[in-house]
Amino acid sequence: MGDPPPKPPQAVTVTIHRQPVGFAAGPQSEILNLWPSIRTAPPVTLAHDLANSGLLRHCGFLNAEPGGPLVFRRIADATVRALGRDWAMQQLGKPNDDDPYSEYAVQLAAHYEEAIKGGEPVYNHCVIHGLARPVVYSHLLVGWTSPSGQKALLTVIDWPGA
Repeated sequence: MGDPPPKPPQAVTVTIHRQPVGFAAGPQSEILNLWPSIRTAPPVTLAHDLANSGLLRHCGFLNAEPGGPLVFRRIADATVRALGRDWAMQQLGKPNDDDPYSEYAVQLAAHYEEAIKGGEPVYNHCVIHGLARPVVYSHLLVGWTSPSGQKALLTVIDWPGA
């Protein structure tokens, strides 16, 4: 007889609930307060400025060359705690869509693009399904596109359980 074939791994997906940006609180609202001064382009000193203000640990950063995919450059501390250091280390320097949680990444990608192309912050409450237990968090997405077509995205995560 033998053992039954193994079950395929459960897909990791996310339910995304759009919220008005005015609902953002804590570090997310602090980034919204900075938005008028950084909306045209992220300053070269952004990471340093965020670190000095204590906000960097809440932030992730992705960027893309013209026509290229968004690539993980920094992952928010809460995301590392929730999804694991191994996941974070394998994702740094890789495109967002080259993720073992690919369905999750694809679902987020449309919101990333909206923040980048729309020129306005996007705020969502999210629930991740398919992990050992559902994970609830919120993210503020702030994006830019340079005149030469380079893209950048700052994610500000509030993940209370992580």
